[in-house]
Amino acid sequence: MNVTRRIGGLTWLGLGTQAFLSRLVQPLFYPMYILLLRYVLSYRIPDLPQVRRGIREKLGRDKRPLLICPNHLTMIDSVILMWAIAPWWQAFWDARFFPWNTPEKTNYAHVPVLRFIAYLGKCIAVVRQAPKDQTAKFLAKLRTLLLSGQSLMIFPEGTRSRHGRVETKDFAYGTGKIVDDLKRLGAQPRILCVYLRGLGQKTYSTIPRKGETFYLDYQVLEPTSDSRGLRAQRDISRQIVHTLADMEQAFFAGGHRLKTGFRALQ
Repeated sequence: MNVTRRIGGLTWLGLGTQAFLSRLVQPLFYPMYILLLRYVLSYRIPDLPQVRRGIREKLGRDKRPLLICPNHLTMIDSVILMWAIAPWWQAFWDARFFPWNTPEKTNYAHVPVLRFIAYLGKCIAVVRQAPKDQTAKFLAKLRTLLLSGQSLMIFPEGTRSRHGRVETKDFAYGTGKIVDDLKRLGAQPRILCVYLRGLGQKTYSTIPRKGETFYLDYQVLEPTSDSRGLRAQRDISRQIVHTLADMEQAFFAGGHRLKTGFRALQ
């Protein structure tokens, strides 16, 4: 396939250039993020090597499209999760561990420095309630990336939870649509559901408190639906969100008191 073929207003060449430049600067910028999280903000994930090994074993060498679907409580959840999922050198060699992100455009696009950082961080801006043609182009970009071996981190709730719990009633269906579209194209995507929560986090916030210790849980899911169209998208989205809600229930049932600070579902 010609690399200059246009996908939703952005060329294959454009996507490839962004991925290449991001990978080029990754050995420099990625460790800087980790230094910020670990030593400036003093964040801690107990038994981090075991967490990473467990996720790596769950995913194996499977190259099917991978969506990473976390709960959402703070503005920097995606950065913390990238640190939690893999060390920088593994993220450098395996694109699945350095996922693309879809931040809300209004959160950063008005600041040139943030736009530059987001570009190098493999971000594609999402515009909420955009016209249908613009949304279609955006989704085409995501499908293109996922089918080419890249991974995508997307928050299935659609926004930060305002009450501090996984939103199981009023959530977005965008994740379900992406998965359903991939299935109709013959792909069988997998979902890495990740529940991340600071032990001191009560509700949503901009960033977690300094010195926070994080609980992390995960499960690999392959959602299915016997329905079609919007019903299938809702069904798939519901399965993902309820998987996160089940992990949250385990947290509040006492899972966070485990010595390791996390529980990997089998």
